Amino acid sequence: MGLQAQAVEPDDVLHFKVGNVHIRPQFGTGLNYNDNIFFRSTNPADTVLFGPKEGDLIANVNPGVSFTLGRNEINTLSLTYRHDHRFYTDHSEVSSGDHALSLAGAVTSGKVRISTDHSLSYLTGIQGGTLAVIEQSDRISLVDRLRVNLDVTPKSDVYVDGSYSLTDQDESSQFSDFNSWSTAGGYGFKYSENLRFFSQLSYGVQETSAQSGNSREWDFIGGSFGAEGNFTEKLTGTLQFGYQRRSSDTTGVSAGAPTVTAELEQLLGDRTMVALSYTRANQVNVDAFDTASVSDSFRLTLRRALGNRQKWFASVYGSYYQNDFSGSGGGSQGRSDTSMGFGAALDYRIQEWMTTQFSYSFADFSADLPFSSRSSVDYQVNQVNLSAQFGF
Repeated sequence: MGLQAQAVEPDDVLHFKVGNVHIRPQFGTGLNYNDNIFFRSTNPADTVLFGPKEGDLIANVNPGVSFTLGRNEINTLSLTYRHDHRFYTDHSEVSSGDHALSLAGAVTSGKVRISTDHSLSYLTGIQGGTLAVIEQSDRISLVDRLRVNLDVTPKSDVYVDGSYSLTDQDESSQFSDFNSWSTAGGYGFKYSENLRFFSQLSYGVQETSAQSGNSREWDFIGGSFGAEGNFTEKLTGTLQFGYQRRSSDTTGVSAGAPTVTAELEQLLGDRTMVALSYTRANQVNVDAFDTASVSDSFRLTLRRALGNRQKWFASVYGSYYQNDFSGSGGGSQGRSDTSMGFGAALDYRIQEWMTTQFSYSFADFSADLPFSSRSSVDYQVNQVNLSAQFGF
């Protein structure tokens, strides 16, 4: 009597089904070398961050699981949990783990579509890399969003979008607590099957609270218009232009600035894609509780599939970030932050459920501080990373 061999398929251990619920375990692991884990500066004028760089080899373990009810995007509900633990080789005292839980759902009934997503994170790792505050402390991050769309005609719709976010720092932290809420209402018009225009008005409140008890609150009001979808056969994405005004009863400062959001992807042939991301925004900063700013963030990425089987992917990127505190009226009046970076990655998709990546990145941060005895802050970080991901 012969023996029948039974092979174990990835679906048997990485995708389970219990009734209408799909359960997908996920796992990631990797090694990361960071040559400046405490953001030290080589500039002797920087009396706070100046010192020898300390690097370390960090092992990462990332288990997780997702539960999904429903198989399509029309009516679905999903719950995901993920844990990220970092083991430092030479600095075991800063080894730490983060927990993240997210819930997302969408329901369509007739002409109404409701979508919502919520995330709750408990973070314990090193935070810093902005001005002069480097610490390891616990904090909680919460983000909630709800959007309701109503189709007025086959080509037009109106929508209401509301969001709330919170970052609650440990009482011993030098960083400020942060919370904000905003609401927006708008109108959309479907110009073609793949292109939609929209316009909206928005209002929100952002508040920062230092651990000393001092707090600052800003009101934000603005309007914008934009387009999303396929601009050409090979150019897709979102473009949004607007104007936003911020005011603070506490500081008496009121100022406005243009706002821009651009997320574009251009296909260059069958295997190459270039992506552009640009954002200009008014914002409040957790390391400057009494001062708002205007930031510009730019990133350009080039990605290409290699080989006939297209299992290998190579990518390079460059980024630039500018955060200007001029006209803010707070304690950081005149401060200006600049961050530049570049990197490269090589991905190998071994199977649909298993991928690996080798990457390198460089970041340079500097800040001009005309209000401080330290006229500037400047540091650089190099990182090399090897990682693998398993799961659907």
